[in-house]
Amino acid sequence: MLCLGLFLCVGSLSYLTFGDRVEAVVLLNLPNTSAWTLLVQILYSVAILFSMPLQLFPAVRIMEAMMFVRSGRDFKSIKWQKNVFRTLCVLLIAMCAIFGADQLDNVVALVGSFCLVPLSFIYPASMHLRAVAQTRRTRIKDSLLIGIGVVAMAYVTYISVITWGTSDPPINVCTPGP
Repeated sequence: MLCLGLFLCVGSLSYLTFGDRVEAVVLLNLPNTSAWTLLVQILYSVAILFSMPLQLFPAVRIMEAMMFVRSGRDFKSIKWQKNVFRTLCVLLIAMCAIFGADQLDNVVALVGSFCLVPLSFIYPASMHLRAVAQTRRTRIKDSLLIGIGVVAMAYVTYISVITWGTSDPPINVCTPGP
């Protein structure tokens, strides 16, 4: 709840302060002439740089478990194959970051549509449907939630794809008044 409140406060204050000129990364709205702004941006970059291995490690371990049967401790060739695989994963992520930097909001939307929407709607409902749902009403609710998740995933993906390369939102709900 604390994180939710913090995100809501920062987002609301950013929109109240910068209006429709707010950037995808709010730090870009800060004045470039201030040394404090530069310091905050450098510290933010360092935090992102050091958090990347923490986020990548579990995903790489899961993929390695599916790809490599043997351990790298006993076989040097397996160890080097794993090292090459890890390097390729980092290079792939770096290329996505380099080529997707100008379209950060669309990249985040695509990641959200393919990862967060299923994680929020589809996976829990399908697990509940298979594991515990016994009544017809519960199965219908789970199926409805799965359907909503699939529709939301398709909609967010569609919006991300049609707005790729443009700065205009597909639906302008924040039109300025007279």
